[in-house]
Amino acid sequence: MTKYCPACGEELIDAAKFCKNCGAEIDNPQKTTNTYQENRRQYIELSDKNYTIAIVVGYVMAILIPLIGLIIGIYLLTRDSSRAKKHGKFVLIVTVVVWVLSVISVFR
Repeated sequence: MTKYCPACGEELIDAAKFCKNCGAEIDNPQKTTNTYQENRRQYIELSDKNYTIAIVVGYVMAILIPLIGLIIGIYLLTRDSSRAKKHGKFVLIVTVVVWVLSVISVFR
């Protein structure tokens, strides 16, 4: 039977007491769970911070150059961060509104 690290998912040998990848203790599930939860919290914090520039550029491009705003909005929508997904939706909405307004102004 193959064992996997509960913290990082690395495949382990049956006699392993610690994970060779992340160092998590295998025989102590409480300590491993805390390690996993701490790693997950840090990952979420880092992933939320990484998209600030893309969010700002997305809003600016949605207004100035809607095609690029559309691309950035889709990019943000496909990220793991809930913050990036939320702003990706808003960037797409702004892009569509700008496109509709520009089409209306052209045909008037």
